[in-house]
Amino acid sequence: MKKFLSILLCGVMALTLAACGSNEASTSNSAILMSENDLLSLDSSQASDGTALEVIQAFTDGLYGYEADGTIALALADSVDVSEDGLTYTFTLKDASWSNGTAVTANDFVYAWRRALSEGSDYSYLFGGGGANIKNAKAIINDGADVTTLGVTAIDDKTLQVELESSCAFFEALLAFPPFFPLNEEFVESCGDQYATSVDNLLSCGAFTLTSWEIGTKVVMAKNESYYDVEDVQIDEITLNLAQDQSAAAMQFDSGELDYCIISSALVDSYKDSEYYDTINKGTMWYLYVNFENEYLANENIRKGLSAAIDRVDLCDNILKDGSSAATGFVPAELTTNSDGTDFATACGDLLAEYEVDYNLEKAQEYIDAGLAELGVDEITITMLYGTDETIDDVATYIEQAFSSLEGINFKLSATQKEGRVESQKSGDFDLSLSRWGPDYADASTYLDLLESEQTYNYGKYSSSTYDELINNARSETDKATREQYLMDANALVVEDMAIIPIFNQGQAILQSTTLSGIYHNACGTPYIFKYITKS
Repeated sequence: MKKFLSILLCGVMALTLAACGSNEASTSNSAILMSENDLLSLDSSQASDGTALEVIQAFTDGLYGYEADGTIALALADSVDVSEDGLTYTFTLKDASWSNGTAVTANDFVYAWRRALSEGSDYSYLFGGGGANIKNAKAIINDGADVTTLGVTAIDDKTLQVELESSCAFFEALLAFPPFFPLNEEFVESCGDQYATSVDNLLSCGAFTLTSWEIGTKVVMAKNESYYDVEDVQIDEITLNLAQDQSAAAMQFDSGELDYCIISSALVDSYKDSEYYDTINKGTMWYLYVNFENEYLANENIRKGLSAAIDRVDLCDNILKDGSSAATGFVPAELTTNSDGTDFATACGDLLAEYEVDYNLEKAQEYIDAGLAELGVDEITITMLYGTDETIDDVATYIEQAFSSLEGINFKLSATQKEGRVESQKSGDFDLSLSRWGPDYADASTYLDLLESEQTYNYGKYSSSTYDELINNARSETDKATREQYLMDANALVVEDMAIIPIFNQGQAILQSTTLSGIYHNACGTPYIFKYITKS
């Protein structure tokens, strides 16, 4: 393996459009951006929401990181040697320091990774069989093995060794993801349960340092002058407005108070002809979790009927209007390419059409009628859970209209917040749940692993020994083409069984100042990369 890797991730694109009318958000070397969401946590061992991940990526580096063109390359690691069997990685670290002046050492990674497993991080599975396959991670997660047996060792301050149980095709991409970032043990332990709750309880070893954090309002980041790669950081300050309403943000953009903002579908027609308007691929798949423990939804014909009642193309083109596209399987387009250069989703084909579960209202009613007959009932009641704070109300209403048109289906909506939706999913207290998944890395397994029988995120309790075998085979397969075929077969089985009901690949409409450049949208892992932002 080459010491310096340049792996093109999915859907990374430079955003070069826009601006706020004749006004500009700032004439200083600073940028003001909006975020739809608040920061839930800045602890890299615990954070799982996109806004937190992008801020952590801004003030902390990992062994790998992003180049200005969106490719992955070594970051805190100065070099890496990989054993012939691909199971042992030995990293030599750069001379880098934390913002309190202490050196970044190999133990910072050992401590952080052990902490993520011992504290039950949402992303702990990425260390084990669902991700990096680090030695003993699975035993620690599933069987309570001693966390010190994890296959990560500080040979000395500058040398880190990582041992894998089996090779991982996307290992480098994982190491550029915040759960694998370092933590300074002495500082974290000194903060106790206050770690990462305020600016004073955070350390930086990345491009920026946090200078201000007002929960629910904004976070301000300044260039880290002690950063080892400070010459590549051109912007002096970035302000991220938190939990900002899209309509209010558009007004601020127009008045020159913002350099970058997201706009809702309702505003697209007003801005689509503007030089500042563009759409991006978020890389997120929206779908319906189906509770297989519900006697009605356990019926395959009922699930197929619901899928065939949704006109995904009409939803994307006439309701969302933000670059979203109709799902064709569980793995979205532009996520990753196969070894022959073909987009994975393209190679799979339109699976919804192949298995006759794409939009066809007549066919949908046939499925429902067959399902009702098999259940021995004339009507069933189904409730769909969705989060009102996830800007998905129009989609929920569209699905309500689609399902309510089916005879024999008494359909209801149950509105909650995202936090409530997730908790109901975890407890199994739902019929259908309108959910989403953003890919953590550029590989089809980031989606397909979710539906393994024993996977934490398999909220619908779909269980198939055939599916599990395909995923396990892909996990252990070293031949790329063979591994890809296992994953393609798994993607097809998701649709054939209607393990979930895929709906759309999410796009996003944005406005961006012409004075702003170098902000990268990453369709995998961390949503935005801020390191290379420049302001003219």
